[in-house]
Order: sequence, then C-alpha cells, then structure tokens
Amino acid sequence: MSAPTAESLFPELPAEQARLAASRAWRDRMIARFEQVDPQRAADEITQEYVEVTVAEALEDLRTPGAGDFFGRITEQGRAGATGPTWYVGRRHIEDDDHEPVVVDWRAPVAAPFYRATHVDPVGLAHRRRFTTSDGQLTAYLDEQLDDPDHETGGTGIPDPVLAEIGAARTGAMRDIVATIQAEQDEVIRAPLDQCLVVQGGPGTGKTAVGLHRAAYLLFEHRRRLSATGVLVVGPNPVFLDYIANVLPSLGERSVRQCTAIDLCLPSVAITATDDDEARAQKGSPDMLAAIESATTTHLRRPVDEVRVPLGARTLVFPAPQLNDWIDQALDARAPVNRRRASLAGIVQRDTTRRFDRDDVWQQAPALRAALARAWPTQQPIRLADALLPGRRGRRRAWTVADQFVVDEANSLLNGTPFTSGHVVVDEAQDLSAVALRCIGRRSPAGSLTVLGDLAQSTTPAGQRSWDDALAWLCPGPQATAVARLTVGYRVPGPILEVANRLLALTGVDVTPGTSVRGHGQRPAVRRSRAADLADTVADEVVAVRHRHHHTGVVSPAAHHSAITAALARRNLRTTGRVDHLDHDEVPLFDPESVKGLEFDGVVVVQAHEIADGSQRGARLLYVAMTRAVQVLHLVGDQPPPAVLGLSG
Repeated sequence: MSAPTAESLFPELPAEQARLAASRAWRDRMIARFEQVDPQRAADEITQEYVEVTVAEALEDLRTPGAGDFFGRITEQGRAGATGPTWYVGRRHIEDDDHEPVVVDWRAPVAAPFYRATHVDPVGLAHRRRFTTSDGQLTAYLDEQLDDPDHETGGTGIPDPVLAEIGAARTGAMRDIVATIQAEQDEVIRAPLDQCLVVQGGPGTGKTAVGLHRAAYLLFEHRRRLSATGVLVVGPNPVFLDYIANVLPSLGERSVRQCTAIDLCLPSVAITATDDDEARAQKGSPDMLAAIESATTTHLRRPVDEVRVPLGARTLVFPAPQLNDWIDQALDARAPVNRRRASLAGIVQRDTTRRFDRDDVWQQAPALRAALARAWPTQQPIRLADALLPGRRGRRRAWTVADQFVVDEANSLLNGTPFTSGHVVVDEAQDLSAVALRCIGRRSPAGSLTVLGDLAQSTTPAGQRSWDDALAWLCPGPQATAVARLTVGYRVPGPILEVANRLLALTGVDVTPGTSVRGHGQRPAVRRSRAADLADTVADEVVAVRHRHHHTGVVSPAAHHSAITAALARRNLRTTGRVDHLDHDEVPLFDPESVKGLEFDGVVVVQAHEIADGSQRGARLLYVAMTRAVQVLHLVGDQPPPAVLGLSG
C-alpha cells in the first residue's frame, strides 16, 4: 500500500498555497502604492511630515518577515445554517486594491475568536483552520469544526500543530507566540489599557510572551494615545533583555523601550558595591519608602525669630508665625518638595502685595529671602540618600543597587519623575523590592501597567510574597487594579513540572500549582557523584545531554562555577553568561537566581540539595532552576536531591 500524499491528506492545500501566493502579491502591491506616495504634495509642512512618517512606518511594517503570510483561517457562523464570512489571520493587515482585507492583523477584533473559540464556546465561529509551514510554504493544516462537538480534539484540547510549535527546539532567543496564543492568554493580552494588571503564572505559562504581545496589542488598539506617551518594557537583567529582544520587532513594534529597572533610576550613582541579604531587605522595604518621604521635609528648620525689613521710611516686621504660615501653605501643595519650596516666592509676593499694596517687597527684602532659605534649604536627592542610608558617607560611600533605587525615589519626591510612559510592562516583578516597584510605578502616572510574575519564584531578600502588597507600592493612587492567573503551562513537560510542583509546599507562598499540556516527556534524571569528582561528573552529563539537545544550560550555585568551567574546558567546551547566538562550543552557565526567565532544551542542575538549603527561599530557587527545562532535566550532586521531590539518587 502506498503512503498517503499531501494532496490526499489535505485536499485543499493547493488552493491555500495559491491563496498564500496571492496574499504575498497583494503585500507587494501595497508596498508599491506606498512607495508612490509623495509627502510634498500635502498642503502644509506639518501634514507633509505626518504623511512622510506614516508612509515610512507602513513600508517598514510591510517589509518585515511574515508580512503577507497567514497562520489561521476562521469562518463565522451564518444565519439559518448558512456559512458566514471567512477571515485569514496573520501578523499584518493585507488588503487588495479595493481596500478589502486579504489577511487581518492578529490584533484586530475580528481575529480574537481565532484564539478564544472552543467547542464549548465557539464565540460565533463555525470552523477554524490552523496552518503548518516549512521554509515559508504551507505544508499542512488542521481543521476544527467548532459547531460540531463530535469533532472536538481529545487529550489536552491543544491541537497538534500548536503542541509541535510549543515543543520545538530552542534557539537561544524567545520567539513570538502569535500563532499559538491560547484563550486564557488572549484574555490577558486584550485586557483594558486603563488598569494595573498583575499576571500571576507558573513556569511555562507564557507570562513574558503574553506581556510582550499585550504591548504589541495595546499599541495597535491605542496607537494614537501610546505613540505620544510611549510603552516601556522593564526586564530583570541585560541577559533577559537580549533573550526577548526579537519578540516585539517580529510583531512590528520597534519603538518600545526595553531596559532594566536600574536603568530607569536618576540621578545615577556609580555602583561599586553589593549589599548582604539583610541590607538588601532593609533598603528595599516599605519602611525605607516611609523614611525617604519623611526625610524630604524633616530638614526644615522652623523660624523662631521675627524678620525686620527696612523698606524706605518703614520697617516691615514679619513675626515667626507669619513665616511658618507661608511655609505651611507651600507644604500643603501636592507638587514635588523642591517645587513646593520654589512656590514660596509666589506665596510671599501675593500676600505682601495684598497687605502692603506694593509688589516689590520680596525683591527688596534680602533678609526675608535669606530667613526662608535657611528655614527650607534646597534638598538634593543624592545627599538625602547619603544621609539616610547606613554605612560610610560622602565620598567614601560605595553605592549599591539598592542605594540607587533609594536615590531615584528621593529624586521623584524632591524634583518629580524625570520621564514617564503611557504603559509599562514589568517582568519578574516578584523579585522587586517595594522601593524598586515604586520606581517603576512612578513611570506610569495613569497607573497603566502589566505586571508579570510568579510568587513561587520570588527569591530576592526584599521580593514580594503577596500581589496585594506589590500593588500598594506600584499603584498607591485610586487606579483600577486586577490580578489575572495563568494556570496552564505550555513550556515545561508534565513529568518535570509534576516533580517541581512538590517544592511549592515549602516556598511559603500561596500559589496554585500549574499543569502542563505536554503530558509526554521524561522524568528528571538523577546522577550521583563523589564530591571530589563533582565538576567532572557535571561536565560529562552536559556532554551527554548536548548530544541530543544542543541548547543545554547549567544551573549551579556560584561556588562551583569555576570548577565546572575548568572541567568543561577539558572537554573543549566554554561557559558563557549569554543565551543567544551561541557558538557550537558554548554552554550557558548561571546561578539559580540569574537564570530566571530563561529556558533551555536541556538543563543540568548541580547540587539541588545545596540550592534548596532547607529554607523557603532555597525551595523557590530550586523551583526556578528545575523549571527552565523544555525537554529534559538532569540533577547532578554529591548528595541526593531533596526528599520532597521523590527522586532516587
């Protein structure tokens, strides 16, 4: 019996391939039309500039990879059993010469049912088709007859093409998930703009990808508003930012600023020292926020003496209560403290003009100006932080990361936040201190934020244990807030996640264990080693795992990094702190805290018992380390892994 052909398995494939070719041709025609637009024909210079920018953006969008392609097709339910309209869903909007849509942008409202529809709730769809591509060509498709429950997919309910894409080998850079967005993810992506939305999700639930796609969606839906105010993405470290760097450009958004939280801080100080855990917790605490706010005005020295001002033939007398009343009027304002101080001049001028019927008293009264300046000297943020923080002061101080956030908060209270954005996306938010969260929250005055994190992965001394607390520091005003929960994992195989979830009871936080749609896979493997041979055993395990999974990373306590690096070098392998664009002989090596947010096909975790260390933080660190694996997880140690995992070794 001959093997079935693509034509017999997918009889409509030739027609769909022709449709793809036509769509790409319409894209080329759109490019040609835009290239013929002459901005100089506009009526005025402002309009010319607008047309020029608009055309340039459209051309850049249409020339990006994937423009003109589609990954899905939906057919709406018609009336009385008739077939409704059919739409092809892709990365970009493509239209014909009559401006009729050939492909609809995945962010458009008409495309939402492609992601939301299920057999239980088809959201008005009769049929959905998902396409499989290879080297830019359509090779297969999967049909779902949504108005017929007998055609429901079994198992997880996740179609095979989606599972294949989710489980594909990693390349070292995060990919967009625009073709595989699931219903609970889509609800977060399309949530309203005017709120502070926390997205709590376990490993592999797609928090980061959802946050980035949400940024792209909001820019599409609220283009005019956000093009003026901007979108900011805040990541935990530069390695993570490199990892996600290609996602937004692949979605057609290149104007989004991506940086770490420390990059936001102004004025900057030279960070040359590190804090111990106790200092990090204290400097990042809510008590520190209160102390900073108090310190912005506690340097005031209330006048106790009257001020006498000779003015022509008169001597004006200003009693101390009068001086303090002016100071109180300025303090009662809501502006930053130094701006309130600057308002004193206007308050005094208005009052003295009214009382003495002349408007030059302030200018002619240096003694009065000097008395108020002594009572309320200008406060500088670096000086305030220096006086507030423990340790050496002045030029002898060695600044730390936590100190920099204190300086930024002081600057915002004294001088105002230096720059803001219309929407802020912050990832790994569970690790940020109250002071750091306040720094980020101030960057969105309207309280429009998407906050991504997992409390079970909170591993820093000043990190968060409750989203209610975190929201208090991010959005202290009356802004709307909400918490969305992603519970389905798409990255970590079920057998690995099931074992890692056993650590949750030891983490000290209340989270719902996640489930994985990837039911197949290998349980974590355990390899014991003699203490003296640990580094070489790790290196051998890495070589074995890389044989099948080239993109393999090592997660180990920092104390073992040097020995592991040397052992891998003896096997002609080099360790690196990067995850993207790896050379053939490079092996990423991270400690459990810095590996957060990254993923590898194969993961070798070293000294699991040492990482866990019996503490709640240790349990969270091991949870992070184990859930970086997309295919296989190997634990290597000179002691058995924690008994709670139920693994022999």
